[in-house]
Amino acid sequence: MRLASYTSVLLAARAVVSQPTGGHSDAVSLNIPKTASGASIEHDPSFASFSFEPAFWVEFFGNSSSPNQLAFNLLNRIVDHGGQPTIRPGGITMDSMIFDPAGADPVRTTNPKGGVYRTTVGPAYYESWSNFPEGTKFVSTLNFGNNSLDIARDMAVASVEYASNDSISFFELGNEPTNYPSSRWKNSTAAYVQQWKNWTNQIDAAVNRTLGNDSAAEFGSERWWASSATTDKSGLEVRPAALIPAGINSDDQVADYSIHSYPFSTCDPARAVLATTQNILNQTELARYADEEIYPSAKAALDAGNRWIIGEFNSISCSGNPNVSDTFAQALWVIQSELIYAARNASAVYLHQGAALVFQSSQQVNSAGQDGSPGYSTYDMFYPRNSEKRGPARVLPSFSSQLFMAEAFAIQDTRIRQVGTPSGVDKDYFAAYAFYVKNKLNKLAIINSKPYYANSTSDFTVTLDISKYGHSKKGTRAWLKRLTAPHVDEGSANKTTFAGQSFPQGNATGDLDVESVGRDGIIKVRGSEAVLVFFDKRDANMNAC
Repeated sequence: MRLASYTSVLLAARAVVSQPTGGHSDAVSLNIPKTASGASIEHDPSFASFSFEPAFWVEFFGNSSSPNQLAFNLLNRIVDHGGQPTIRPGGITMDSMIFDPAGADPVRTTNPKGGVYRTTVGPAYYESWSNFPEGTKFVSTLNFGNNSLDIARDMAVASVEYASNDSISFFELGNEPTNYPSSRWKNSTAAYVQQWKNWTNQIDAAVNRTLGNDSAAEFGSERWWASSATTDKSGLEVRPAALIPAGINSDDQVADYSIHSYPFSTCDPARAVLATTQNILNQTELARYADEEIYPSAKAALDAGNRWIIGEFNSISCSGNPNVSDTFAQALWVIQSELIYAARNASAVYLHQGAALVFQSSQQVNSAGQDGSPGYSTYDMFYPRNSEKRGPARVLPSFSSQLFMAEAFAIQDTRIRQVGTPSGVDKDYFAAYAFYVKNKLNKLAIINSKPYYANSTSDFTVTLDISKYGHSKKGTRAWLKRLTAPHVDEGSANKTTFAGQSFPQGNATGDLDVESVGRDGIIKVRGSEAVLVFFDKRDANMNAC
């Protein structure tokens, strides 16, 4: 079903200006509208979702008979905290996947340095999806890169035949066609659209025959992601702003327009020097990137009455930057970025996880292990297996940001708006967002991303007064959960806490600490911290574990 145009919603949801407060000499107030008028579209608990590079599926998740317990501990914690992420087994290696009906678990064909030529999957790959938390939905990703309709169609049919019942929400044909050889479509948007529509129509027919009439009708015709393009400049224009006028949805097949987002990169030395903690946490620059590189295509989708999503994203392309994306800085970046896109009416965001892809760049900072084993991406939220490159399997500090986001959108139909930065607060490293449920203020997220190190001369604490909000006649105005670590460059999940708890193996360690906001309404947020404020105590306690 098509959506109403949301352009006017975004225009009305400009940040609301905040003012200093007179009640506390060091406190500033936030000017928060008490109703959702002008806020974003309605979001659901699947807003914060995931993309996993399929060539490394077994490393991350094991198989149907021997699942990777660490991975499922983490996913179960996210669900416990209110999230319901959709899983996209996607990325560059989906464009060299094939289905073998006689095959079993996914098998990579590689060179000695770990370069992936092909990933072959059998029925067990799709059957392993049943290991995921109950209700998990999947994107069935199809190989467009090998330019074989038979390969793509066979994968689609296999997915609906072998995956657990009703687990597939969408199909996606190809990953980042902007990176395909220019000879494929000779930089013609029309040629790309023609082939995409021809293939998707034939795949739909084959899938419908497999499902049967009733199930096919229930699935509906709008089952495809379209575009899946990067923001990189290339000769082929296949972002939504180009695809929509070219008629890609003339047959009403498109469910979501997908855009990929990587604001920084270590694919080459020139860009690697910019992929620093200071830069990835700069709120102003992250918002500028979203508005200039992403939003024009998002607006085209919204104007056409369709949803748009960030179908794959992370902080630093080519597998992150060691000592930046594997630290607590990544946790703050995840929250900043996901809330930026939520406020701009993205229906979902898919945080990418994987390992270094040798063929992606000959100049990249990251690599596979010396023995060709996976060099897990430093932007991952966990390293799924012991490895020569990354050491022991373990959780990374950024995982706790997923619990923060799960609770932020735990209530169905939550709407969000950014709140203006108070005067005197560094707007480059501060952001606040208000959340609404049934037209009432429900939560508040505050991110103070100013990098705080052990040798910092200040802790950059921002003191906020929210006494105008919450419970005016009670001793407690609100409740909050704090995401924190000793410093921004903390690399241990053991020292990273959300509401007082760490999750080094996916299970909570330590006592739950839900802080009370007193009658004075004062909240202090140190540099390199984020807090989630609840105006309903039941919401603060609903996901305690």
